[in-house]
Amino acid sequence: MSDDLPQYDAAKHLPSAYDLFVAIAAVISIGVITWHMLLPETSEVSKLLEIFDWAFCALFLGDYIHHIIIAKHKLKYIFTWGIFDLVSSIPAIGTLRYTRIARVLRIIRMLRAGRMLVQVYRRDRTSFTVAAMMAGGLIVILGVCVAVLHVEQAAKGASIQTAEDAAWWGVVTVSTVGYGHFAPITPTGRMLAVILMIVGIGLFATFAGAIANVFMRQVHQGANNVDLDRQRIARMEQRQYELMRLIEERLPAASDQSKPE
Repeated sequence: MSDDLPQYDAAKHLPSAYDLFVAIAAVISIGVITWHMLLPETSEVSKLLEIFDWAFCALFLGDYIHHIIIAKHKLKYIFTWGIFDLVSSIPAIGTLRYTRIARVLRIIRMLRAGRMLVQVYRRDRTSFTVAAMMAGGLIVILGVCVAVLHVEQAAKGASIQTAEDAAWWGVVTVSTVGYGHFAPITPTGRMLAVILMIVGIGLFATFAGAIANVFMRQVHQGANNVDLDRQRIARMEQRQYELMRLIEERLPAASDQSKPE
């Protein structure tokens, strides 16, 4: 596997939780684009999907910078897969012509992400289960935000009336902060808010577990390195003992041959 290309061979390298999250976001972003194409551009739901697309673009741009930092041959990455990753970070929802190119390259990124997820499914079912939970969490977040906006818009006196309101409410609810400036007033909206809170807690717990797993792997790797060093030292001591024993056996034989008859 090349160190400069953001591809993964599951037989040699298991993707991290970050890699899985970016791959899932690439797949879900295509669903957001497709959904947006079926809606009137003037609707608030369409504007909310555009906000989601901008969030995905920020994630992909950060991933592009991340790959530049970790690549051993940075220029090679920049002028190969880096071109696709950079262009795919352009918003794919809009009326300008460049959005069409971004959509095509976003699909290429999705296919690459799908290939990695298939490899993870074949090699590591535990990691795939975590990836499936991440995908389910993101889908629930997007769906709940859209549903709450749709329900609250029709309610008299509701505070969530625009796409910006729904996006901000989604952020503070998932993070369980809940400033209180925006809150659903309908029974359906409140039930959806409870679901979003539970999903937010679960996602944060998943990410915390993934981070803890990274630290534990480093600890285990350090312990394994210590064990390997001890084994090497033991082998060196054994060879030194065998060498000294051989020298002691040879020295008397050589001294006997050198004595005059």
